Amino acid sequence: IEMLVILLVAAPLIIRVSSFTQSVGVRGQIICGNSPLPNTEVTIWENTSDPPTDGLATTTTDASGRFSLSATVNDPSFPMQVLRIYPSCSSDQAMLGVSTLCQREATYQIPASYVSLGSIVFNWYQMGTMNMQARQQNEQIHCTPNPLSVSNQYGYSNAY
Repeated sequence: IEMLVILLVAAPLIIRVSSFTQSVGVRGQIICGNSPLPNTEVTIWENTSDPPTDGLATTTTDASGRFSLSATVNDPSFPMQVLRIYPSCSSDQAMLGVSTLCQREATYQIPASYVSLGSIVFNWYQMGTMNMQARQQNEQIHCTPNPLSVSNQYGYSNAY
């Protein structure tokens, strides 16, 4: 009887703690033109107003450009999850007007309906095939200065 009383008292606490655990999973394929884009970084982030420090989970695409990625969050506020892809279609960077010293970052919202309660993903978000040859709608470009760039007295820059 004592064990039954302990279980009845502890059960609501266990259920409450486990209900804060949420998981999300995303699958898809990344291509550049007609070719798969292997070794491309894909990361799940929390889309919060604070600047993010680390992604929740990161992987790279396989030789076919495919990825499967999941993350678990212990946050009762149910933050929106986003997927960020860091493609390098280097042959198309010039066509898009992007320097090779720049990193593209495409961000996609993961619908809340694909977030599962608990640590197991039950409903995977299937993104399908995404062609990174063209600039994406939610894309940002982050550039580092060219270390071989020299500014003249008029403020013009010559890259070598």
